[in-house]
Amino acid sequence: MNVNALKRRQWLNIGLLGLVSGLLALVFFDLLWERPLTILPLLDPTPAPIGSIVVERIGQERLAFERRVEQWWMTAPQQGLANPALLDPILRAAEMRCLLQYSKNQLDLKQLQLDSPQLRLRLDQVEIRFGATAPTDGQRYLQVGDKVHLCPDNLYRLLTSAAGSFLAPSLETLLPVTSDN
Repeated sequence: MNVNALKRRQWLNIGLLGLVSGLLALVFFDLLWERPLTILPLLDPTPAPIGSIVVERIGQERLAFERRVEQWWMTAPQQGLANPALLDPILRAAEMRCLLQYSKNQLDLKQLQLDSPQLRLRLDQVEIRFGATAPTDGQRYLQVGDKVHLCPDNLYRLLTSAAGSFLAPSLETLLPVTSDN
């Protein structure tokens, strides 16, 4: 190999190194200046501490809960202390993050089953209407006022479960049954 070929390769390598360095610098500065995507909560602004929950379910009993001195009580269809493990996810619905949001005027509400929903959740005075699930990813259409959101479907099954499951377990149900023979 002669000296000219080595010098040419050396300059080629230096040029390639400069090109790679420039591309890396562009990517780095693009990431620095790119604003992070802000996903607002489902209920924006998030309401003050919620005091009542009502769940309207077509073909099932209506559920109603109210906060009494830092504890939740079921008031319909049965009465008693509510199971906090089941109410926690419902209370967090207000803070749920949904990536896609549309104006209700842009969509066919009947096709999305939002014109007469099977399920309505009311947190104090704010109503969340549950529509169909998206065929592509299983997320559910939720309507709040004039906005329709495409959200993770993590509440529908809970809200349509048996009413009695929302009552807190009593001491009798937690103790094992013993037989005195």
